[in-house]
Amino acid sequence: MKRCIYYFVGIIFIFSCQDQKKDKLKVNPDLRDSILIHLKKFDNNINKEENLNKSFQFVQRIENDSLQIKYLKTIDYRALNSNSRYYLKINELGRKTSIKYKDSISLANFYWNLGDFHLTSNKSDKAYFAYNEAGFLYNKKNDLENYAQMLYNLAIIQGQAKDFTGSEVNLIKVAEISKKIRNFDLLYKAFNVLGVTNYNLRNFDVALKYLNNALQALGKVEDPDLFRAATFNNIGNVYEKQKNFELAIKNYRKTLSTKNLYEGDPYLYAMALDNLAFNRLETGETQNVLPDMQRALEIRQNIKHLAGISISQIHIAEYYQFIGNTTKAVQFAEEANSTAQSNNNNRDILASWQLLADLQPNTSYSFTTSYIDLSDSLQIEERKVRNKFERIRFETEEVQQRAEMLEEERTIIFLITSLIIILGSSVFIFYVQRTKNRALELERDQKVADEKIYELLLLQSARKDEGKREERDRIARELHDNILTELYANRMNLMFYKYKTGMKGDEKFGQLTDNLMDVERQIRSLSHELSNTYFDEHKEFGDLIQDLIQKQQLERTHQLTIDDSVNWSLIASAVKMHTYRILQEATMNIQKHAEASFVFIKFSLNEEANEIEFIVEDDGKGFKDNKKPGIGLKNIKSRVEDINGKICIDSKQGSGTKISIFIPIK
Repeated sequence: MKRCIYYFVGIIFIFSCQDQKKDKLKVNPDLRDSILIHLKKFDNNINKEENLNKSFQFVQRIENDSLQIKYLKTIDYRALNSNSRYYLKINELGRKTSIKYKDSISLANFYWNLGDFHLTSNKSDKAYFAYNEAGFLYNKKNDLENYAQMLYNLAIIQGQAKDFTGSEVNLIKVAEISKKIRNFDLLYKAFNVLGVTNYNLRNFDVALKYLNNALQALGKVEDPDLFRAATFNNIGNVYEKQKNFELAIKNYRKTLSTKNLYEGDPYLYAMALDNLAFNRLETGETQNVLPDMQRALEIRQNIKHLAGISISQIHIAEYYQFIGNTTKAVQFAEEANSTAQSNNNNRDILASWQLLADLQPNTSYSFTTSYIDLSDSLQIEERKVRNKFERIRFETEEVQQRAEMLEEERTIIFLITSLIIILGSSVFIFYVQRTKNRALELERDQKVADEKIYELLLLQSARKDEGKREERDRIARELHDNILTELYANRMNLMFYKYKTGMKGDEKFGQLTDNLMDVERQIRSLSHELSNTYFDEHKEFGDLIQDLIQKQQLERTHQLTIDDSVNWSLIASAVKMHTYRILQEATMNIQKHAEASFVFIKFSLNEEANEIEFIVEDDGKGFKDNKKPGIGLKNIKSRVEDINGKICIDSKQGSGTKISIFIPIK
């Protein structure tokens, strides 16, 4: 079973490695250099069309889809901004490759650029379709910022086609998303266009509300001056429609008071200047009205703003009509009509015809008839465009519904597959767990057996130790009760014999009896040390250590430090015995071999590690690390192991020796 799983994982790993290798494919260096050379020439304005086409031809030879998409994006952007005749071919290949590679974001970007291209070419229906496709893809990928931008583009196109209701719906969505993602630039634009849309729907109060919201949004926008000026101009337009010319004039003046407005946006400057002059005319003022209108017309002619030119000409015609100069009024009205005709500006064509009908009552019928015919045809055309928009929206929603249905089907398939995998995994886990349980049972039985063996070994060791203790006690008793008694009796008999025979002043005899007395003391001390109760009876272990130093007559050369925090009464007697013997052995080694003049001995408590630190350090001649240890050191290490301690020996020839022993406290 496990082998099958490993085999399956291995297959996945192989395929994933293959995918990674595919992604890491690099474009041929010569091919890449050729593309970059022609793009550089394009950027330097050298035969732009020719170099763009050559770079496109080289890009088509790239075999790796992801790399081809990358380069297609680069030339698609350049072709769009240069209005190249190759643009549609480049964009089409980019979209096809993105679909093939399943790169939704790149596909959305290509649709966005395609929408910009068609909008520039005044093909609003095709632009609407492209933006709608891009928005659908961005929304699917949850790219809210770009999705909102596409909705905004759609709303602008709908507004131009007088589909104001549809435009308002999309703009409200844009405002909601912009608030959510905190994109205040787009939020301002959404509110501003909502104001213009409701102005066109003649919802003037609603328009003012949205335009004021736009001004509030500008509080969090960088460099808001031009935006604020445009909004004041739009507010002036609303008040103008409401016949509130005073407030309209006030807002147009706010627009014109913007610093460096003419340099920053001459289009807006001319518009606000012309609007201000026209509203002043509506209030009955004539002073400086005509110069302002003429100044606005001049600016619009310089920047070739045809729609603005025709509006200025209409306003100047209305000025001359107001002062009674019909000839001049007709002249400018006809010029306005001609300008509007050249630009296909139906709005100004209708306005100029209506003005000419008022100025020339004799020929008003022909102007009125033309006005009605054009107005009807425009309404039919606008209705067709709106129907196209509705059809595109409907088809997109239908595609989205189908996609959602497919997503539901995939979800169901995924759930069923997951259920099967879960059931299979459960069976497998049950099987593995059952095997593990059996192994655990065997392990537990083995552990129980090992524990019993260990208990027997401990019991055997305890009995062995008990035997050793009993044997030591027996030897200690024999030494104390028998041999020591015999020696004492013999010494007393000798002393009695000495007095009996009258041997007085015999120095040799006195020396022998003193030696016997010294042997008695040694045997008595040895019997005490062999006894198990020796280290229990002497609770102050530090005193025993002091006695050892004194017995060996080491007070002058040895410094002993015992930490008062060590409670020796809580330390096991066996540990104290081994520690005592280790110190005995260590001091004996120093006396025999070290030739030391000073020895430092220290006992201290390490509470954090819960251990006693035992240090013996001398200033003797030391020894080499690779020197074979003698019996003394072997005995010390053996005793340290017996009490589960650790030992560290640091010695350098000529620099003394330091023995550090760490004894755990149980």
